[in-house]
Amino acid sequence: MMNKKRKKFWKGRNFISSTTHGITLIALVVTIVVLLILAGITITMVLGEDGILSQAKLAAEKTKEAEEQQEKDLQDLVGMINDAVNGKDPETLQDAVSSKKVFSNTTKFDAEGNKIDGSSEEEKTTAITIPAGFKITEGDVSKINEGVVISDEAGNEFVWVPCTEEQYKSHTYTGDHSKDNENIITDDEGGWATFTYKAYNDWKDAGENLESVKKYGGFYIARYEAGIPSSMTGIYIDPKSANKTYVVEGRNTSDYAPVSKKGAQAWNFIDQTNAIKVAEKMYNTSGAVISQLVDGIAWDRTVEWIVASKKYADIEKNSTNYGNYATTSERFQKNEGEKYKKLIINSPILFAEHLFEYNTDETTGDWKQDVDWRLGKNYQYGSIDTGYEDPYNSLEDATEKYSGFGGTQNKKYRHFIELSTGGSEDTKLNNIYDLAGNMYEWTTEMGYHGENSGTQYAVLRSGSFNDFGNGATITYRTGGFIVGSTHPGIGFRVVLYVK
Repeated sequence: MMNKKRKKFWKGRNFISSTTHGITLIALVVTIVVLLILAGITITMVLGEDGILSQAKLAAEKTKEAEEQQEKDLQDLVGMINDAVNGKDPETLQDAVSSKKVFSNTTKFDAEGNKIDGSSEEEKTTAITIPAGFKITEGDVSKINEGVVISDEAGNEFVWVPCTEEQYKSHTYTGDHSKDNENIITDDEGGWATFTYKAYNDWKDAGENLESVKKYGGFYIARYEAGIPSSMTGIYIDPKSANKTYVVEGRNTSDYAPVSKKGAQAWNFIDQTNAIKVAEKMYNTSGAVISQLVDGIAWDRTVEWIVASKKYADIEKNSTNYGNYATTSERFQKNEGEKYKKLIINSPILFAEHLFEYNTDETTGDWKQDVDWRLGKNYQYGSIDTGYEDPYNSLEDATEKYSGFGGTQNKKYRHFIELSTGGSEDTKLNNIYDLAGNMYEWTTEMGYHGENSGTQYAVLRSGSFNDFGNGATITYRTGGFIVGSTHPGIGFRVVLYVK
């Protein structure tokens, strides 16, 4: 009985064991199938069209696009700010002239008005560089050699003078001027004629900036003589306000920056030392340009460029028809029998009258050394003829017409007119006004006349309202004034070098 039960038990165990093995095999197959399915799903998820890798790649692309868009949005924002402040940077110079946009960065254009980014020597000779903060206001872009005018936000204007490294170097001083003579037109070692000043060999010019010229192919010269800024309270004269006292005191200062604007009161009675300081002050916070008193090299190159245009006949020999000189007055020409063109003055205009007080030698009739300037009582705004009038042979004669000027008995007088800047279109040369006449202009050229006294002299260029245009031409140079001199007929001009 017991054996039968045990046998049955083992059969049961065997049965149970066989059944267990069968279930495990099925489970294995099912597991494999499931794993294969999962593997397929995983591969699809990873490698499929919408898989993880594709999504990761797409996400990377989207991220890059987002970064690019963010950068673009940032640039657009900067552009909007620049547009609001300065305008939009045009694609061509023609666009700039027609729309009068302001350039937001230093930009070069060729003679055809196309923007260029290169810096080859060929491009430099035909390119114009527009500094940040300036815009083009006048000039034919296909004729850069006739004068392209730029202006800052305040309306100060400058003219581009193209200049190669070789042209600039041709006017750089070697230090040897032993052949120069005070009154003789000579060929200077700089390669340019009509340098007329004393024969000392210690003239130096600290104002040159060859590096800027090499880099940009030119420089900017102020379109006008330096003018009195409106911030000079008590000295600045509103052009449309008549009968303002001619104020001399307070002009010889370094506390203000000049203007380069049409119709401004010319800044005279300033010495060369202060002229250097105020010229530098004009753009001393600019990151785009360096402003300074015009150097002799820049002046010579500007004159050379003007003469090369052949539009102004023999101007280097006789500048009478192109400046406010004594010789351009109708009265002078009538008395002296000259045939110069009468200067046509923009009327009405701000002007000042000057009386020159002098004695003559009873034997020769020549002027004696005891001469002085007596200022006209007021600035005036109206119409005027330039040049000097007939001499007044006594204080009474002069006082009869020009009362209150403080003259002296037993002296003679001559009458001259100082014009505000840009007072006549006849004085415009390649879009630059008053290079000839109206004011002598200080430069950075200095020397000691070969002396050991320590007295330093500075060079003046061109001539003033009381000079003759056939002598004090645009090329004229005189070095007889010390750096601390002031005079009603001496002013200055600013030049800009691009950084």
